Amino acid sequence: MPLEICLFFEQEVDENNKLVNKEIRQFSEFYHKKHSPKDYPQPKVVSKMCDTLVEHGVLSLIKKSGIDDLNSSYICFNKKDIKSDLTLKRYFAKKLNYLVYGFKYIYQDFQNLVLPVEYTNRDGDIALGTCFLFDRGIVTAKHCIEGAKKIAIPGFSADFLNNSRFEIHTNELMDLVYIRTQEPLKDTICFSTKAEVLDEVMTLGYPKIPGYHNFLTAENATVSARFTSSIGQIASSAEDIWIKENLFLITAKIKGGNSGGPIITKDGSVCGIAANLAESKGNYDDLGYGTVIPVAFLNEIITKKEKTYLDVSKIVFKAFEEN
Repeated sequence: MPLEICLFFEQEVDENNKLVNKEIRQFSEFYHKKHSPKDYPQPKVVSKMCDTLVEHGVLSLIKKSGIDDLNSSYICFNKKDIKSDLTLKRYFAKKLNYLVYGFKYIYQDFQNLVLPVEYTNRDGDIALGTCFLFDRGIVTAKHCIEGAKKIAIPGFSADFLNNSRFEIHTNELMDLVYIRTQEPLKDTICFSTKAEVLDEVMTLGYPKIPGYHNFLTAENATVSARFTSSIGQIASSAEDIWIKENLFLITAKIKGGNSGGPIITKDGSVCGIAANLAESKGNYDDLGYGTVIPVAFLNEIITKKEKTYLDVSKIVFKAFEEN
């Protein structure tokens, strides 16, 4: 529905070159005629969606009027190619859904794009990290791969990973790996953005202890699922913490297994990657903060501006086995 709202309220002029006024009442009639749902869209619900899109600069409010905002009108200054370009239309629809439906929708949409990394060390001990599918490849923390005896990622065979390139930042302390696959992945997270202090974000990942845990609603915890999320805010830029780069802290704690997972803003964009603190460089996690590498450093690797390669020749890649 958010996409339908934007397309309906798209700027339009009449034969006298005057702006056509479109109201929520007209949208409800249009939507019901097009999709034939059992009931007409509730004007108050549509109005709430519109107001959210106004807040994010997608729509502009013309007037608030009528019972349940029935006569309220809006305008959307869409680019004309959104209707004709199916790929652009699909991406635009995703972005609108993220904005309107929020973190719950993002969580559900990203579940198949955020995966565990099974790490077996030289002593045979197994630990979990997190990776996510992004920009047609795979992203994780460098320490989730480096020095392993065996590595497994669900959905990716040993041959597939053996034929991929493990790219890292030229700053050797940057805890980041981009796995550039031989054939670009089709279904990946496609949005990234720069985050600011006090932005609300969500972390996604796989903690060491199996179980779903939401920091805001702990009573919803369940032992049956490993995939977890926590919501917090960007607390501070942590310039020169230990690698002479401008990282940031978030109020959602990052547990060991969440390392390598995405930090996601309210519009479904990746703004950073959960990082590992270098030893003897301070423990921000004790204060309730997680340390995050801004996505800009990942983009430097992907665009080949600042990249080198991680030696994975001694790592055995294997199929991921569910416990």
